[in-house]
Amino acid sequence: MEQSDNVSQLVKNLMTSKIFQDVKLEQIEEIDDIISRVSLSKNEILLEEGTESHSFYVVESGDIEVYFSVPGEDHFIDACRLKVGSVVGEMALLENDVHSARVIAKTAASVIKIDSHAFLMHLEAHPDVGFIVMRNLARIISKRLRYTDHFVRLAASN
Repeated sequence: MEQSDNVSQLVKNLMTSKIFQDVKLEQIEEIDDIISRVSLSKNEILLEEGTESHSFYVVESGDIEVYFSVPGEDHFIDACRLKVGSVVGEMALLENDVHSARVIAKTAASVIKIDSHAFLMHLEAHPDVGFIVMRNLARIISKRLRYTDHFVRLAASN
């Protein structure tokens, strides 16, 4: 699944992600030793609901979808499709808990894997970058919470 890659291309691709918005290229280059590309086959599971992970990912290419389980049912509902540059598994940066969703590559895809612990240590050593990344992460999570709130309200009204 993992392969080593031209780090400068991976770093350049990270620049498309909202989590790295306003972070300078040379600041992202400093994490080149904790990132790698993960290639996914069609229908391969990247993250499984209820499992732990110590990494988060930025979508580099392909169609990747997020699914949530339905309590009391044995099926999942389609939550959203992730665009190139989307971050997934980012809660690993904030808490040491299990994944709340299943994430599947619907086509051949690639993601950039970032080790959460090493990334947090980097942010602690570089608080200026840490502030920008955590502000961006708060914006991403806030937007997702608003979307979820809207989705719940729609479901409750039906």
